[in-house]
Amino acid sequence: MKHSKDFKLIILLFAFELVIVTVLTIIAVAKYGGGSGRSSGGQTLLLDNVGEKLFPDSGRLNVGHNVEKITPDPNGNKTSAPSDNSPAPTQAPTPVPEKYNYYSFVFDENGYRSVSLGSDDSNSTVPGNTIENIKESKLIIPASKSYLSLGNINIENNYVGKDLKLTDIFAEPLKLKQMKRDAANQFIVFYTHTYEGYCLTEEEQLHEKRWYTTENNESNVVAAGTALYEKLVSKGFNGVNNLTVHNDGYDALHSYDFSLVTLQEEFNVNPDALLSIDVHRNGYGSLYHGKLYGPTAELDEEKYAKIMFVIGLDYSSETGTYSFETNPYWKENFKLVFLLMEKLEERVPGITSGIALRRTPYNQQVAPNALLAEVGFEGNLVSEAQRTTSLLADIIAELYS
Repeated sequence: MKHSKDFKLIILLFAFELVIVTVLTIIAVAKYGGGSGRSSGGQTLLLDNVGEKLFPDSGRLNVGHNVEKITPDPNGNKTSAPSDNSPAPTQAPTPVPEKYNYYSFVFDENGYRSVSLGSDDSNSTVPGNTIENIKESKLIIPASKSYLSLGNINIENNYVGKDLKLTDIFAEPLKLKQMKRDAANQFIVFYTHTYEGYCLTEEEQLHEKRWYTTENNESNVVAAGTALYEKLVSKGFNGVNNLTVHNDGYDALHSYDFSLVTLQEEFNVNPDALLSIDVHRNGYGSLYHGKLYGPTAELDEEKYAKIMFVIGLDYSSETGTYSFETNPYWKENFKLVFLLMEKLEERVPGITSGIALRRTPYNQQVAPNALLAEVGFEGNLVSEAQRTTSLLADIIAELYS
C-alpha cells in the first residue's frame, strides 16, 4: 500500500509540472507571438521582438535579397542605411586650377614694348626683360630730381633718394592672376581724397577754384571711379566701390591713414581681390591761359583726361631706411603700371602724363597690384575723366582675362 501511495504521489507531481509548463508556454506565446516569422520569397523576415531586444544592432534579413544594416540612432530610433542599389553620393566638383597671364618687356632705343607670354606656367621662367640696341645706363632712373623718358612714357623722380635700375625691376616677367567672372569681389575701388573735384561744364572752367574740392559725388573723383567700377562690372567682374570719405576736414597726407584702414578692411572681407585702385585727381592750383588747367588727349572727336600713376616704393618713415619689407610689391606695381600705360597709349595716343615716384608706399603695401591713379586735373570735365577711367577698365578686363 505504501508503494502504491508513493506511485500516486509521483504521478500527481508529474501532472502538476506538466500543467505548469503548459501554462508558461501559453503565456509566452500570448506575450511574444507565435508566428513562424517566415514569408514568401522576396519579403522581409524580421527578427521577433525577443531577438530585437536581445540583439538591437542586428540586421533585417531580406529573404533572397541583401542584408540591410540597422544604424543605431542616438535617440533610440533605428534607421536603415541605403542598400547597395542606392545611387552613389554626388562628388564635389574638382576645383579649377588658378591661371596666370605672363608679360615680358623689351627695351630698345624707341622705349619699350610688352610681350604676352600667354598663360602657360612654363613661361614663368622666361626673363622679364630683353635689351635691344640700347645701353643699360639708359635704363637707370637717377636719384632725386631726375626725369627719364622711354618712348611715350615719362618717369618723374622728385623724392626717391637712390638710383633705380629698370633691368633689376623687370628681371622677372609680370604675373597677373586671371580674374574669375563667377567669383566674389575681384577688385576694389576707393578714394583717399574723396572730394577732389572736376568741372561739370565748360563755363566752370573759366573760374579759378584753387585746389577745388566738392562733396558732390557727381563732380568729384567718385564719379570717375564709379565709371571704372561700372565698366568692369559690365564686363562680368564683381567688385567693390567703397565710397568712404577720408579727407573731410583733414589734410591730404593724413587722409592716407584713414584710407589705409578702409583698404585693409576690404581685403579682410575680400581676401581674393586681385586689384585695388585708389582714384585721385591731379591739381594745378590756378588758371592756365585764362581757364582751369585740364589737358586732354583726343580721339574721334572725344576728349580724354590725361592719367598719371603714382608708384610708392619701400621707404620706411619709421626707420628712415629702404626696406623691401615696407612694400614687397612695388616692383610688381611698377611692371603693371608700365603695361597699363603702354596699352592706354596704344588706344589713345597722349592720354598718359607719366609716372610719379614716391619714397613711401601710399598704401600700396597692403596687397599686390595696387594702383594709385591721378585722373585729370581740376580743370577737366567730369565726362573727360569718366571717359578715361572707362577706357582703363576695358584694358584691365583684357589683361586679367
